[in-house]
Amino acid sequence: MSHFKFIKIVLLFMAVTLIVSSCKKEARTNWDTEMLVPIANTNLSLKDLVKDSAIITNSDNSLTLSFKSSLFQYSLADKLIRIPDTAIGQRFTLDSLRLPNQSVNFSVSLGLLANNMLLNSGTSFLGQFILDQQGNSVPFPALSGFNVAPFHFDATQYFDSAVLVSGQIQIRVYNNLPIPISGANIVVTNTADGSFVASQVVYAVGPNGDSTYVVIPLSGTRITSGLDIAVTNLSTPGSNGNNVPIDTADNIELKIFATDMRVSEAWAKFPSQDIVSITEDVTQEIGDRKFTYVDARSGFLHIYITSSIEEKLFLEYTLVGAYDALGRPLKQFTTVPAAPVDGTVTIDTLIDISGLAINLTGKDGTKFNTYTQNVIAHIDSSGITRHITKDDSLRIVYEITEVAPNYIKGYAGADVISQVDSSDFDFLNIFQSGSIDLEAVNMNISVENGIGIDGEIQINSLTAESKNNGSRTLTGSVLGQPLAIGRATDFPLLPKTTNFAVNNSNSNIKDLMGILPNKLKYDVQVKTNVAGNTQQYRDFAYLESALKLNLNAEIPLSLIANHLVLKDTFNFDLSQTNLNVAGISDGVINLIAKNKYPIEAVLTMIAYDENWVPVDTITLDTKVAAADLDANCRATEFKKSKVPLYITQERMDNIKRARHAVITADFNSASNNVTCNGQHLKIYSDYNLDITFTARFNYKINTRF
Repeated sequence: MSHFKFIKIVLLFMAVTLIVSSCKKEARTNWDTEMLVPIANTNLSLKDLVKDSAIITNSDNSLTLSFKSSLFQYSLADKLIRIPDTAIGQRFTLDSLRLPNQSVNFSVSLGLLANNMLLNSGTSFLGQFILDQQGNSVPFPALSGFNVAPFHFDATQYFDSAVLVSGQIQIRVYNNLPIPISGANIVVTNTADGSFVASQVVYAVGPNGDSTYVVIPLSGTRITSGLDIAVTNLSTPGSNGNNVPIDTADNIELKIFATDMRVSEAWAKFPSQDIVSITEDVTQEIGDRKFTYVDARSGFLHIYITSSIEEKLFLEYTLVGAYDALGRPLKQFTTVPAAPVDGTVTIDTLIDISGLAINLTGKDGTKFNTYTQNVIAHIDSSGITRHITKDDSLRIVYEITEVAPNYIKGYAGADVISQVDSSDFDFLNIFQSGSIDLEAVNMNISVENGIGIDGEIQINSLTAESKNNGSRTLTGSVLGQPLAIGRATDFPLLPKTTNFAVNNSNSNIKDLMGILPNKLKYDVQVKTNVAGNTQQYRDFAYLESALKLNLNAEIPLSLIANHLVLKDTFNFDLSQTNLNVAGISDGVINLIAKNKYPIEAVLTMIAYDENWVPVDTITLDTKVAAADLDANCRATEFKKSKVPLYITQERMDNIKRARHAVITADFNSASNNVTCNGQHLKIYSDYNLDITFTARFNYKINTRF
């Protein structure tokens, strides 16, 4: 073109522009254009849809699903180690309190006997004869009916007077005279009024150190703080004409013991003393369980004390064999004020015993379920005489309550526990519906015993339920028979796991898994210590101990799919592209699928707004071809499918509001696969279904002239 012509064209364009711009009426022109852009992408891969811990890539890159499902967990320990509340206590009254045992020795010399004889005209001659023959050996004459002056027994430091419920005076008589004693009476009287208390006959006692033993019962008697003990009606045959040495220092010796004196009433100035000092066992009945030790995680010692004794009491309580974490024994010291006259005083205290380790074998170490308590009640003397009757009492109750053991040991008994229930089974929920024909399932029923108890478990039934495919019951050798389970070991705690194989050869497990169950119903029975106490009280349980029944399985993904459905959610938002979304009118959305699964898929995709309200079904039942298989029945290349989807302007207005999308792939294995002859096909780690959405939109542009 010549330079002159170019100038003419430019001038003409400028003229036209000036004419148009000078018009009073404004005009608009709309242009339609097509734009091809990617708008979304998703990938259906089992490795992505299944959590890493549940899928295994084998050496040949084929995939195996691996799962551990807890069928049920039974806290046997919670049932075994429940400790009932235990009241350890006693009402101490004066008829159950003992006065202190007392002892005293008295000696009656031959010289004293002679001097007593001098006081009696009938025996004065013999008395003088004995004194005159001191140091000589002469025949000793016979004597009968002689009374010896009483000896005084003083108990004022313990009581003024008392009525005895029980008690006795034990007397050992030693004859150190050179002549035998043929008989005598020992008589006990109250010094204050001379009232009779008790008496006892002493029979023959040989000479020169021979002895005899007599017991004088005191039950039902009233005694005062002073007692007189007299030897009466003393008789001897003498020496039968034989010479015997006369030594006025020779004697009759009495060793006297006042023992086991229980009182129903007393007038006493109580000295400082322990009025109660006992160690007692209290045994619980816990069925056939026999525990030797408990470690209390929590619990309380509740102390109730009621006293009608008119003296201040100091109580010391020890739960024998109970120690805290620092090795300190459980001791509780309580002060009980003096009771008012004709009244009582009460103490109520609550003590936390959490963390205590308690021996349950009793004070001699041979019992079971037995607490040992030591109670000491002490009074300090007030110097005031008190009148105490059998109605006065000291009631002490130590109640162990709300014990939650952390650990227990002994014999846990033999139990039969039945459990019929169901458990959610969501492992195969990656498949939304359909069913699969699996080539194999390798499962084991795993029993994890966290309790130190032998036992057995019997699985009566196990039924899988599917929300889409009905139910199926497990059959096979593992059902309906007792299966032995071992005990846990201790220090440290190591649960014992016992596995029972369930596979194609001994059950119908692959058919059970093939219906894609979402729930398992079970009927299980557990028996403990079937053979009895074979471990000799070495059973144990922690509070956390449990018996767990688990299903562990490996499912090689070698299958035939029957409407096996996978779903995925992804972002689908046109506003995230570089398009002016408002200007889009209509167009075509292309679904581009690259399928490496050797299984055809039917796709449905629904778009949702930001509130997950559906706005459009973009594709419905769109078929994607299966990948081709090589001679080894393995897909090595993707099979590409492209499906154009025309979107009207009305639908486009809905899709513009989309923010999310859910795509569903319904997989079906080909029934006429010539290469692999309808066999189970392995799923490999590189298999996936990649789906991309692109669009060719009609885009409306507005221009002003």
